[in-house]
Amino acid sequence: MGKNPPKWLPGDRVKETILLQRKSVDELRADRILRKDKLGEKRQKHKNKIDAKRKRKLSTKKFISAQTILKYAQRQKHQARNFHKIGEKIDSKVKTAGEEKMSEKFTTTGVALLVRCKGDLVPKSVRQAFDRLGLTKIYTARLVHVGPATYKLLQQLKPFSILGYPSEEHIDKLIRTRGCLWNLESKTKRFISGNRLLEEALGQYGVLCVEDLTAAIYHKDEKIDEILTHLAPFDFHPPRMLFMERHRTAHQKLEIINPESFASYLAEQLGDAAKEGAAAARQKAVDSANQERKVDAAKRRAADAKAKLDEAEAAEKAKAEAAVTSPAKATASPASKKVAATPKNSKKAAKEAEDEVESTPVAAAAPTPSKGKKSSAKKRVREE
Repeated sequence: MGKNPPKWLPGDRVKETILLQRKSVDELRADRILRKDKLGEKRQKHKNKIDAKRKRKLSTKKFISAQTILKYAQRQKHQARNFHKIGEKIDSKVKTAGEEKMSEKFTTTGVALLVRCKGDLVPKSVRQAFDRLGLTKIYTARLVHVGPATYKLLQQLKPFSILGYPSEEHIDKLIRTRGCLWNLESKTKRFISGNRLLEEALGQYGVLCVEDLTAAIYHKDEKIDEILTHLAPFDFHPPRMLFMERHRTAHQKLEIINPESFASYLAEQLGDAAKEGAAAARQKAVDSANQERKVDAAKRRAADAKAKLDEAEAAEKAKAEAAVTSPAKATASPASKKVAATPKNSKKAAKEAEDEVESTPVAAAAPTPSKGKKSSAKKRVREE
């Protein structure tokens, strides 16, 4: 509670706290009015700046002659003719190649990334083809599954766009940095801020996280077409420090691919990715060929070893049969059998067997008695 005012003051007595509150409210009101005035001044300055810029543009706008307008019209006519010619060539190529060859080609090729590098100064048929893919602005991109329905369209749009086949790392980085989900009902897109959004939108196709999405796109899952329809087109922008891209005229930016432009940078990146993929595929093929060669050599060695074992077993069987059937070997002494049973390579065992044969007594060649013994035997016979 504040102090009461002195009694000698005229008028109604008002407490000091109420007076202080009135003062603070007045100050706040004055500050608000000043802030509004400052905001109004800022807005007016910004408006004047925009008006001055617009007037400057109108004053420095170049005059386009009728000759240049005719040149642009002829160019669009020529581009439309080339667009239809490419379509006819692709149709004849598909017919001559056959369905089996084209299906093999579609299975080997990966998912393509199509980036629009031309603006509105294109023929109507080309613009309609871009609109069919959802690429309504320059530098918008989309992942497209290469198949019978899209192969012709991609080849027709090749002169007006950048076509490449990104690696799994590029797809993962692209989804994490610029990936958006497309709502078909409301026709709006929403950034992929977490795995819960992916699970809600693509859970029915087995996609629960960003890793599942990149794997399904790169390895071309069975539901690849439905998955890609739920992905919104990627919006690419040239970097601010790219001087040559920002300071080119509208016609040059939309019609001519500058070697220092953002479009050429994207083409170079996709070309590097394609080279890396081809090198990886080549290395994989070489590794698989080396592995197959090693397996074949191991199988050949195993077969040779088995053949040698079979030959040895067959030789042993033949020897055993010959030993049983031949009469000379059957009547031979056990020592001679030992000699026959001894291996050829062991010379020591053969010598020992020969020594045994020499030392064994033969029944036919018994030792003859001496003359003294013969006479004693005769005397014994006579006495008897």
